[in-house]
Amino acid sequence: MDPETEFLCGLIELQYGLKVQEKLTVLAAKIPWAQNWPEDQQAFWNAEAFMWQHKISQEKRQLISQELKFLIMDLPTKNLDLGCGAYSYLPSVGMDFSDKMLQFNDQCTEKITADLESPLPVKDNSFNSVTAIFVLNYIKNYSGLLLEINRVLKEGVFVMVLYSKQINEWQRQKEVNAFTAEDWKAVLNRAGFIVDFYEKEGLWFFKCKKLKD
Repeated sequence: MDPETEFLCGLIELQYGLKVQEKLTVLAAKIPWAQNWPEDQQAFWNAEAFMWQHKISQEKRQLISQELKFLIMDLPTKNLDLGCGAYSYLPSVGMDFSDKMLQFNDQCTEKITADLESPLPVKDNSFNSVTAIFVLNYIKNYSGLLLEINRVLKEGVFVMVLYSKQINEWQRQKEVNAFTAEDWKAVLNRAGFIVDFYEKEGLWFFKCKKLKD
């Protein structure tokens, strides 16, 4: 078995709690896109690209798709999916810092490699909607990112989805914030959004409209 195949098989074993991290670290050193895994952020999320279907159940994916359907029901929309990873829930311009993840995302009408901790490389008022699914927990400069979302969004909607409970133990090592829903609403308000919040089947949905100038 070649190192990449063995590494991918090991990731599945890791998901089920087997103690294979030491073996995977040795294998990762032999794979260009996985070197310095899991400490290196990009290598970590490159590996997660292969695991998204194991991390999020089919039922949860269907629920999110249903809740986002309103974005495309009435009028064609140009959506920016931030931190889209290997999967987008509607046709989108996908933005992620992992080339490996973007490779696997067949819902992207365009793919942009970018760091969400920095200004977004798109023009003002470029999008009718913006989505960020299971992303904001991992962003240190979340206030800056929300201001950037406000900048690139026309008079449309920004939808943020997060887990209502703690994320899984493995991905928690990369988590940089874990706010309450009330805290997130306050953060979103300060970034210039009116927030419609609700919880459904263990997920938090924040549907946000820009405050008018």
